[in-house]
Amino acid sequence: MAHKQHFLIHFWGVRGSYPTPGPHTLRHGGNTACVEVQVGEQILVFDAGSGIISLGHKLMQQKSDLLNIALFLTHAHGDHLIGFPFFTPLFSPKTNLHLFGPLLAGKSVEQIVTPFMSAPYFPVDVRHLPSHRTFHTIVNGQCIIWSHGQSEPIVRDSQLGFQEKADPTQVRVIAMFIRSHPLNGTVIYRIEYAGRRVIYATDVEWHNGYDSSFLAFVEGADLLIHDAQYTTDDYQQNKHGYGHSTVEMAVEVAHAAHVRELILFHHEPTYDDDQLDHMEAQAQARFACTRSACEGMEINLLA
Repeated sequence: MAHKQHFLIHFWGVRGSYPTPGPHTLRHGGNTACVEVQVGEQILVFDAGSGIISLGHKLMQQKSDLLNIALFLTHAHGDHLIGFPFFTPLFSPKTNLHLFGPLLAGKSVEQIVTPFMSAPYFPVDVRHLPSHRTFHTIVNGQCIIWSHGQSEPIVRDSQLGFQEKADPTQVRVIAMFIRSHPLNGTVIYRIEYAGRRVIYATDVEWHNGYDSSFLAFVEGADLLIHDAQYTTDDYQQNKHGYGHSTVEMAVEVAHAAHVRELILFHHEPTYDDDQLDHMEAQAQARFACTRSACEGMEINLLA
């Protein structure tokens, strides 16, 4: 039987800063950042905001002897980690979790995550859970590869893979470290499979214009998930230097990098659904293939 190609993106959390449940966020959702990518035979998860809690419940419903998950953290701010202690696959012996993240403030990803889920901050110690966990502290330009039929990843350097032609049967995730998010920076991820490319670029700010290396990293992507937390007025009056982009910054990158579709992401928690709809319309006037991220939204790149 021929291998069935699969590249599905599901949004579980789309807010920034802190969760905002309530009637004013029903359409877009109030959970913080978490995006699931089902690609090839792999389950990739990007960030562990409060949206990862519902994802964990869904994954535990799968009828399989082993659950292989790769979790990629962009950085260690609370809105991107708050759901991790409540990610139910951690409590299952059938879970094989590979957790990837950058070195921040001199700490490995294991050193960052472990205190977050241990005393005195949490009643259950992650080190005593029955799941199998492997931590990978990644550096700029590294590439994580899954070959067809393989559940374990290979991590290697790739010089960001700008000119390298990927094997279309492999799942590849390439990391790029960006310094524009205070105080320690963040990682941008590019997911490649079957000739398609997705960019996950949250918690970035381009107040001095985008970096040329970032533009090369994004160039020609099928889908760009980009931070667009602020309106221009809000940004200019109060939020300059906070490490987040405006809608205009996201649109400028989408145009310059010739991407096929732009997803506005990491929504400001004080903006209601109507405000986000207005920002989406403004972006569409300048870049027609734009959507505002909503919880539950799915995009199938190989449909």
